[in-house]
Amino acid sequence: MVALVAIGFLIYGPVMLIGLYALELAPKKAAGTAAGLTGLFGYLGGAVVANIALGYTVDHFGWDGGFMLLTGGCILAIFFLCLAWVGEHRVRRDTPVHAA
Repeated sequence: MVALVAIGFLIYGPVMLIGLYALELAPKKAAGTAAGLTGLFGYLGGAVVANIALGYTVDHFGWDGGFMLLTGGCILAIFFLCLAWVGEHRVRRDTPVHAA
């Protein structure tokens, strides 16, 4: 039971943070669109990769190949997260601060 709670916590936390990050980057008028698009592409992409790419890899290369594919996906996610982080810091640094 504890393992199921841990798995749920470790899955839902990052999914929630992705939506929050999209809402932070988008203007207020586009907040709903940003949340909807991240959910759409996240779930559709996740379903396609889980069913097609991972299944094909496991069938042809065994579970070693499947875990290599998952590890590669994690490395790509970390890389893209770093790119977004650097880009956000550049935007914040270059944006002038106006006194209210």
